[in-house]
Amino acid sequence: MRAITILLVALVQSASAIAPRPSIVAAASDPPLRNVIVLYQDEEFLFAGRHYGSSRDPRGNTTPGLFVQSKAADRWILVMAISTAGGRFGKSWSDDPADRQKTMIAQVPWDFTRAAERPYIQTPLQTGSSIAFPDRVEYEKDAGRYVLHHFSSFHAPSAEVVVYVARADLQQAFAAR
Repeated sequence: MRAITILLVALVQSASAIAPRPSIVAAASDPPLRNVIVLYQDEEFLFAGRHYGSSRDPRGNTTPGLFVQSKAADRWILVMAISTAGGRFGKSWSDDPADRQKTMIAQVPWDFTRAAERPYIQTPLQTGSSIAFPDRVEYEKDAGRYVLHHFSSFHAPSAEVVVYVARADLQQAFAAR
């Protein structure tokens, strides 16, 4: 899966020299059926995250992923990576004492600051020993994009990871399938 993601990112990078890069790297998918949480939905799309599940499940674990359903087409895509363009990439440790105090309760540390140097960030975010889905998704109608906030529940701006998904890119992903 990682090799496919790297290949897709490389292809998108070479295409981005000619045209603006899409905000997502995605593939057609079956609906996620187990270990799924709905992250956000509006009249057009539903965002869902699939976690590992329990090792005690007789059907086994599932592969984590960020999925989007087109309600009009009743089809799903798996979003493997999201553009870093315009994003903010935080970490759990901060020089700001107030932010550091807020993130001290985190069970797992994270540092996504280097993601800004790459064109895409893999999703769901991986901290090394855990995965992270957006804890808040908002639609900015004027900009025509979804804002995916990660770690915003800490209320520490230096810890938050924010990325953007263009609605037009989601529509294009479903039209291309």
